[in-house]
Amino acid sequence: MRKIPFILIVLVFAISIFAEDSRKTLLIYSKGYSTLSTKVEHKLKERLLDMGKYRLIERDLNVLNEVERILSGIANKKDFKMNQLAADYIVYVEVIDASSRRKEDDDGNVWYEFEIEGAYRLIDVETSQILEVRSINAYGSYNVTKFVSEYEARDLAKNQAIEYLVNTLVYRMNKLFLINANIINVENNMVLIDAGKNVGIYKGMMFSFSKIFKVKDDIYRKKDGKLIVRDVSNNTSILEILVKPKFDLNNNIKVIENPDLSPIRGHFILSGGYVLNDNYLFRMDFLGDNYKGFGFGFYLDFIFGKDNPVFSTGISLNYMKQFNKFMPIIGVDLYMSSSMEYETEYATNIALGISPNIGVNILLTDNFGFTLNGGYRFETTIEGNYKPINSPFIRAGIDIIF
Repeated sequence: MRKIPFILIVLVFAISIFAEDSRKTLLIYSKGYSTLSTKVEHKLKERLLDMGKYRLIERDLNVLNEVERILSGIANKKDFKMNQLAADYIVYVEVIDASSRRKEDDDGNVWYEFEIEGAYRLIDVETSQILEVRSINAYGSYNVTKFVSEYEARDLAKNQAIEYLVNTLVYRMNKLFLINANIINVENNMVLIDAGKNVGIYKGMMFSFSKIFKVKDDIYRKKDGKLIVRDVSNNTSILEILVKPKFDLNNNIKVIENPDLSPIRGHFILSGGYVLNDNYLFRMDFLGDNYKGFGFGFYLDFIFGKDNPVFSTGISLNYMKQFNKFMPIIGVDLYMSSSMEYETEYATNIALGISPNIGVNILLTDNFGFTLNGGYRFETTIEGNYKPINSPFIRAGIDIIF
């Protein structure tokens, strides 16, 4: 792919201030439980406007009443021209049913569950074609505590269900209206494309590389890699490559929006090892990293052997930066440990600890690798007869990446 001096590209990017607005125009219409459907419609509009990918127009009640009659089969769509609406698509959301349930367990813990049974249709205004029909069941749950009353818990559970429904609707629309763009230039890990706010691109939007190839008369698209939008102008955008594609970047490669991707890379690590006080350990980590070096998460571990079994849980903060197939890790764990010792006068045996550690992940593929790690546990007893573990350790395991 032909390279252009990046300073010139940035200059072009900065002065590109005029572009035709090519975003999809949507008309949102909700039906059902009046208060609930109004909240869903308001939240959906709020989310879409904040995103900036779509344009929204105000609804005309007379026109929408006629649309509803057509969708219900009461009126004939031949007598009404959809394209008289100033929109590209109608998003028709219906709240079919809603219910709230109070739950209580044997220990007296109380919580509220809220369920919304919803449905939506996406209609092409120009052709009157229904592009998608979906039933969506949305759920929310919230506990009653000394700080949260039963009324508040019920309301918060309802808000969670509304949020779930709105998130699902936005995801479905984003999957249908994927943004494609041509690559103008690639330099280092930055990619300049020929689309920006004019088509609905916003900061943080995720893309994949797209390779088009033809087999006989059929056209196929192969997607690979991961990019995130770092800066947006009216008709251009700068994307950062987080994961490089397996195919070469040539003039036939484009980028395509991918709502299924995340700017956070997940790690599920299973490891075992030895503590240098004649004990063994087993550990599970649930981590995420932002591809820029910062990693965070939580973990559970179990120590057994010479002494009484010890269970620990805590958070991990790490610097973890990938270099080709290797990912060095420097981190610290902050945790709480509990000794499983029952023959004691104390109800609990607890310690607080901090554990600096260093290691490396060896990546065999983009989704799997081996990990080797070592460090030192510093603990102090805060309650009971807990015997602090102040010893070095070493562990090895597997890293499942997603």
